[in-house]
Amino acid sequence: MALTTVYMLVEVVGGVISGSLALLADAGHMLTDAGAMGLALFAIWVSRRPASIRRTFGLHRTEILAAMLNALSLWLIAAMIFIEASRRFGESTDVDASMMLVVGVIGLWVNLMVAWVLHRSAGDSLNVEGAFLHVLSDLLGSVAVVCAGVLILTFSWDIADPIFGVVIAVLILVSSMRLLWKVVHVLMEGTPSHLDLHLLCHRLEGLEGVTGIHDIHAWSITTGYDALSAHVTADVAVMANPNPVLQRLRDIASSEFGIAHVTIQLEDSTDGCTENHHIEHHAIYSSGHRYDES
Repeated sequence: MALTTVYMLVEVVGGVISGSLALLADAGHMLTDAGAMGLALFAIWVSRRPASIRRTFGLHRTEILAAMLNALSLWLIAAMIFIEASRRFGESTDVDASMMLVVGVIGLWVNLMVAWVLHRSAGDSLNVEGAFLHVLSDLLGSVAVVCAGVLILTFSWDIADPIFGVVIAVLILVSSMRLLWKVVHVLMEGTPSHLDLHLLCHRLEGLEGVTGIHDIHAWSITTGYDALSAHVTADVAVMANPNPVLQRLRDIASSEFGIAHVTIQLEDSTDGCTENHHIEHHAIYSSGHRYDES
């Protein structure tokens, strides 16, 4: 945050003095970077608060909401760049390419440092990934600033400045779409992308005494915290002493598939079950394996 904030101020000054839209666009994006990291830190702190009667899963979803806000803020800054670029295409603007190039090179170094710091945790949290994508798109923006500076300095192509401003805006939009899709998937309680639900059903139904699985639901509370609920039918011998089978079912879900919150209801039949969400997982290809009814 410190690196990003200080350099953002440098870019504002450099952009105003040089008259470069690419620099000012990058400065605006750097501002959202600092905000993204601040929001990510705040969300991490809030999500660690304990669960309560009103919020039985605690505040883990705060990190997902922070990631969504980060994605939407990227759209806002891109829209502002498009508007300013369209204005500049119709005007002749003198740009100090030397200052633009110097500030762009410094920005490239700063963004590389920040991206390296955030990359180590981006794969473990959508929240941190949101901040990382902000920085990554700004890193590409710094490359665009440098390229524009070189073109203006070498060929006096002042038009390169708004063109690369638009390039930065497009990069911002592209980087935000993937993050927003992941956020929506979590909020819609979609099946975690890394979880092979068919393989999970196959493993559970493979236990001795288990006759079937229905009403199965798998979703993510937040990144790295998955939940599962399922109704499992078993034969009479199992129902007479259900605890060993229940424990084995939970162990498979948690140990083999990394599911943190497992709820399994053991039944002797599907009679009386009002939901029928059976996942058809026989005789299909899943993760490169074929499971037959036999």
